[in-house]
Amino acid sequence: MVAPFLDPFSPAMFPYSFSIDFLIRGTRYPRAVVLLLGLPSLAVIFLYHIRLLRAHIQLQPEPKDITSSITQRLDQLARVYKEHAVFDAHHLDLGPSVNLFNYTARLDNASRDAFTSTTSGQPLPKLQPLIASARSAVDLHSGLAWTSQDIPQRIITSAPNILDMPPEFVGWKQLNPDWAIQRFDEKAMDTWVETNLATPTDSGLDKTVVLHIYNQLPRRTLKFDTFRYLMIFLKGGVYADPDTSSVLPVAEWGRKGTTKDMTDFSVLQLAADAQNVTHGISSDSPPTSINKAPPAFIVAMETVTTRDDREGGHLAQYAFASARGHPIFLDLLQHIVEVSRAMAELKALGDLKHVYSDSVVLTWTGAEFWSSAVWRYLWARWGFDFRRLHGINHPVRVGDVLILPSEAFRASSANPSQQESTEACLWHGFHPC
Repeated sequence: MVAPFLDPFSPAMFPYSFSIDFLIRGTRYPRAVVLLLGLPSLAVIFLYHIRLLRAHIQLQPEPKDITSSITQRLDQLARVYKEHAVFDAHHLDLGPSVNLFNYTARLDNASRDAFTSTTSGQPLPKLQPLIASARSAVDLHSGLAWTSQDIPQRIITSAPNILDMPPEFVGWKQLNPDWAIQRFDEKAMDTWVETNLATPTDSGLDKTVVLHIYNQLPRRTLKFDTFRYLMIFLKGGVYADPDTSSVLPVAEWGRKGTTKDMTDFSVLQLAADAQNVTHGISSDSPPTSINKAPPAFIVAMETVTTRDDREGGHLAQYAFASARGHPIFLDLLQHIVEVSRAMAELKALGDLKHVYSDSVVLTWTGAEFWSSAVWRYLWARWGFDFRRLHGINHPVRVGDVLILPSEAFRASSANPSQQESTEACLWHGFHPC
């Protein structure tokens, strides 16, 4: 609030028996006497105004102070995280810590590792804007400008044979007529990844580390998983397995009025303050306005969660949506690089049992690893403990992420007119691909 400035020429502001108005209009005293008596009074008034101005300035928080306050609040929310307790209860490996400092360091490490050239050791220039976008999403000083990123109108799928897909997949185009549909078989996947993650040079292709890893993955499932992360990270849009169908337009997901905002209120209030200071807004901004923008990331629960459910907290990996450059994917891809290196060492030692097992796939590129990465972001960036979702049967908004309930992706039929659940968004046929 701006401090009121009093009129310096009013009698109330003048500490002596005569006013400034009287001094200006004239007096029977000589001019030199008037100035001698009046100037000290003007000096007192001037100093008083300086004091008021300083008090007003002190009421305006500095950007660094707001950033520090948000960081302290996020650290406070992260203290309840216990690595072994989360793993034992839900079989999710979020790592030893979920604080924002360590999470940001991981993203920085990914930019220096997964997306660097295998020959020069430098990041490819064409990928720098994308990495900067992912990095800005966790920069508290940016005023949350990243949360306004839109999900592109693009639906991507991948299958060994795109000519033999379940017929229900056409529902995506029927309910989203303005959205582009892109289908990739394994050959098209390999071509796309090479085109986007390598740069031609006189001596051949200058490949990124993640492209080199992708080419070395020992199972088809690993490549299909990695492709979907790369595609959405670089381009954005909706990824959907070929045995799915849209039963509600994507633009309407979570828009039926049942979504509950579970973002920590203190974080939202501080974020609103950060926006005001960044943009020079003096009036208070309602903290809930931060979450009025469309979500930048959409995911659905795999199952109905209960406190004693070991699968509670697992998220559907067969369909999701995101703006391009989301930090979740940068974290995911760095994890794939690190695990791939470890598996290569096991393979060199002759331990093929672990390298090719189904359980390893789940934690290498699959659903368990996917769920851990999403929750790691929400806990580090927004201070959100996913265990708060136990028993929730409606959409939840946390920061820039929309979390749909399990029934959202479990429509009983691919026909939109036959849906029983009010939250149904997607039909999943669970066909082998």
